[in-house]
Amino acid sequence: MSRKILFISCLFICSTTFSQSDKYNLKNNPKFDSILKVKKSVDKKIFDENYYSIQVFSGGYNFGDSISNYVNEKYLGDSIYFYFETPNYKVRIGKYKSKIEAEKKLKEIKKEFKSAFVFKPSK
Repeated sequence: MSRKILFISCLFICSTTFSQSDKYNLKNNPKFDSILKVKKSVDKKIFDENYYSIQVFSGGYNFGDSISNYVNEKYLGDSIYFYFETPNYKVRIGKYKSKIEAEKKLKEIKKEFKSAFVFKPSK
């Protein structure tokens, strides 16, 4: 019995001492870095042209400014856009990659802004 225990413990010790090390030497290829930079710039360009946003207000400057300030305080994590687009000032929230993300946020925003809607800005 004691020989079996000794044999099993020796096997266990030997197997752990000859196992793989946790170090891995990774060689970086400069071509990969240049391809990665190009991909990032293309992805950014595609995202800047193809995103969804939520419009919460369209109207006069004074009321739009006050809504913009309120939305800034209420939705701290989201980007808020307040700008003039003829003939009205507009308040928009966020840049979302997909319409599904925008619709999820719209449900939350609709509790306060009943007329809010999701749209995809024209290029």
